[in-house]
Amino acid sequence: MKRWRLVLTALLAAPVSGEPLHHDAEAIRKAREGVEQEIPVARADPTRPAYHFLPAARWVNDPNGCFFAAGWFHVFYQLNPYGNDWGHIHWGHARSRDNVTWEHLPVAIWPDTAKGEHHCGSGSAVQDGEGNWQMWYTSISGRGKDFSVPARFNGQVLVKPLDKDFIQWGKATDDPVNRPTLTGNSNGYGWNHWLRDSTFFKTGGRTFMALGITGSGEVGGNSPPIYEAQDKALTKWTYRGRMFNQGWDCPQMIPFGEQWLYVMTWDTPPQWFLGAFDPATARFTSERGGRLDQSKEYMTISFATDDQGRHIVYCWIHPTKQARGWNNCFALPRVLTLGTDGQPVQAPVPELAKLRGEHVGVKNLAGAKVLDIKGDTLEIAAVFEKLEQGNSGLKVRRSDDGSRALDIRVTPGGVDVFGTHLPARPEGANQAIRIHVFLDKSVIEVFVNGGRQTVSRVMYPPLEDLGVEAFSAGSATVDVWRMRSIW
Repeated sequence: MKRWRLVLTALLAAPVSGEPLHHDAEAIRKAREGVEQEIPVARADPTRPAYHFLPAARWVNDPNGCFFAAGWFHVFYQLNPYGNDWGHIHWGHARSRDNVTWEHLPVAIWPDTAKGEHHCGSGSAVQDGEGNWQMWYTSISGRGKDFSVPARFNGQVLVKPLDKDFIQWGKATDDPVNRPTLTGNSNGYGWNHWLRDSTFFKTGGRTFMALGITGSGEVGGNSPPIYEAQDKALTKWTYRGRMFNQGWDCPQMIPFGEQWLYVMTWDTPPQWFLGAFDPATARFTSERGGRLDQSKEYMTISFATDDQGRHIVYCWIHPTKQARGWNNCFALPRVLTLGTDGQPVQAPVPELAKLRGEHVGVKNLAGAKVLDIKGDTLEIAAVFEKLEQGNSGLKVRRSDDGSRALDIRVTPGGVDVFGTHLPARPEGANQAIRIHVFLDKSVIEVFVNGGRQTVSRVMYPPLEDLGVEAFSAGSATVDVWRMRSIW
């Protein structure tokens, strides 16, 4: 595990632009120490994932402000450096060249507790009119863990990098509670108590900010407000109305040519809506919609677009109920595209193949076979043909005597992942269903037919159950690789 990098700076630091920004090196140091003291406990937990991204220790939730710059993928996330459940929310930070191995970096955003700020809520990254990256978060005061303590959502706060490598960040205000960058009741919109999670998108040379909302009904219910930037620095915003008739946590607007995929989380997994955005009216119109995954454990997303034009999606997996020293993780990074039918397709980033180790394969399988490989960190690629002939599938985390296993069953109508059904149909000349399984300690992800259907599950089979069995009444090809740790 690479140690975090930390360079102490003054409370008011000068970034590349020379503009003074508020940076609290002491708060960041304390957060680092809070995480580090729990690392031995986290490392000792046999259920902690080995190749899914997560902090060195402690609690993680929403991915935030993800972007790609100068060859690096930067991922920020909600972090509690002082506990293994929700609270004291900071923004953690990591970067990667390939979305496979990650380097933990110092905490990027911290709550100004002396000013009454208790949490740095979710937000996003955006480039200003000069191409410089900045981030925005939601300043929150007073909220309790069980939502019983009234919260005050103070507004949106602008944060800028203090160096060219995006290691340290500074706030555009030294009092985010009383002087956030974008305050409540701005330009005719009366913000309620739950307006948050800013997201940004650009079209026609214009920059827009949409927000997540839990409406009380008094100001538009759950219709998310939308603002438009009036200057290149993105510090002046005008309220443009309500973007759409549905909103909740962590909205994202993902471009696909003339179409937009609007994603937000309300009653997990995340909902998506495909449609058009009209900058003249600042309204989004949906043509169709659905869910990004088939599991309620697949929570909220952020995304980054790389230099190949790929949209890489990061998502929070929750809850990992038996975690010790850590809590929750991210799903594997997914390349998000649109199918010819207009449905989102999510495939694991191909770079994950770098982690492959020992390999076992079987071709033209008819019947059942216990494979000559065991493990709780495996990748499995399987193709099942002639499904009309009977039961086919896999048994993972199988006990030695076969009395216990997690069943993945494949039929002509779809795939059942130990109780979660993924609708699918045989494809191609050989009328096959393809499944791609990533097994990582207490987390499993299954991709069907190249990512047309996906499911992410948390599971806790007995630690000693490590076998793999493949079975097919027709014909199957199965490849299994042992996967290395990303740390």
